[in-house]
Amino acid sequence: MKKIIKNAIIVTMNADNEIIRNGQIEIDDHTITYVGVDREAVGDVIDAKGNIVMPGFINTHCHLAMTLFRGYGENSNFENWWLDYMRPLEDKLEPKDCYYGATLGILELLKNGVTTVADFYINGHETAQAVVDTGIRANIGVGAITGREVLSEEWLDEEIRKINKNELITPILYAHSVYSCDESQYAELNKYAVKHNLIKSTHISETLREVGIVDVKYQMTPIALLESYGFFDSPCLLAHCVHCDRDDIDIMKEYPITVASNPSSNLILGSGIAPLYSFVKNNINVSLGTDGAASNNNLNMFKEMYLADNLQAGVLNQAQAITTIDALKMATVRGAKGLGYTNLGRLEEGYLADMIMIDVSRPNMQPLNDIFNNLVNACESNNVIMTMVNGKILYRDEKYYCNVDYEDIANHCNKIISRMDS
Repeated sequence: MKKIIKNAIIVTMNADNEIIRNGQIEIDDHTITYVGVDREAVGDVIDAKGNIVMPGFINTHCHLAMTLFRGYGENSNFENWWLDYMRPLEDKLEPKDCYYGATLGILELLKNGVTTVADFYINGHETAQAVVDTGIRANIGVGAITGREVLSEEWLDEEIRKINKNELITPILYAHSVYSCDESQYAELNKYAVKHNLIKSTHISETLREVGIVDVKYQMTPIALLESYGFFDSPCLLAHCVHCDRDDIDIMKEYPITVASNPSSNLILGSGIAPLYSFVKNNINVSLGTDGAASNNNLNMFKEMYLADNLQAGVLNQAQAITTIDALKMATVRGAKGLGYTNLGRLEEGYLADMIMIDVSRPNMQPLNDIFNNLVNACESNNVIMTMVNGKILYRDEKYYCNVDYEDIANHCNKIISRMDS
């Protein structure tokens, strides 16, 4: 039966940044068939009651199962956090642990209005099962996850087979970083990406120490090193890009690159503030990610939008360096572009029915003088009252409609940490 959302303020995120008041959205199965003013139609009616309906957020860089390590290694710079806390903890993980950690992360994302996530972590087949059981849309990383993998076409075929559990999952090729992976691993991913038309991703230029190590070893920046590997010759998603200089940006703007910026994580780990204004000014596509909860503490795209917008204003003493509509696009349509989707990130006829509803009746959203500004600078995750993926409501009014039980998942996660601590 067709679903009809009526009485909505529709933030379309279309090319004209159109807002439709007294709007209606019609959904047939998993596809949007109408976006416009209220009209007569037959179907299951959802009354938006004057609330905002907008595209769901697209989180382009996350490590879902790291929700298990929320709060570990606080007040540590990246290198100490990664080597002294995360690596030892990850060595204790059992494959099924990643299922529970990933599921907990997805439930948090759905509550926070995220409908698509790009995840990069060990035991991707367990994350894939979490995606099946929750109903979120996901790009799951396959490749040199730790840097110790020996890659081949046959091995990648098998890893992709393990995660391809339903139509909501898309593989994304992944090499952890230039300091943990070598040229042969990047070359194998390049070859496979071109043959199978897949997006590639890697961490890059996240810390000054990383830039310094690469400079000493190769006499070039990490960005220049990846260019020399041919990594940019097909579409790729670069996570962090905190320490990119003018020469790096001159390289990046010549290739099909998307930056997946993670403002909260970069602040918490003392990594720095990425030059998003320069990326945008040079027509480099910028999207947003939360990173993992172990380096962020929550998976909240509202916080990432707020920081993406306002950190640039503060650092550059320029209030319009990143506009509110820029920040919203980073969290929606530009994220879709970065992950290779042509039918996500907007509310338009023919697009997939991934959307969220925002309660505007609460004090933090009143008055609605500027809807875009309210969404970026005033809205909070508890304003999300509905999350729909592929035409199916997965979260509404504090209740989940998934094939998992939140209490059971949370209990398992706490038991995992008790086991590891003991």
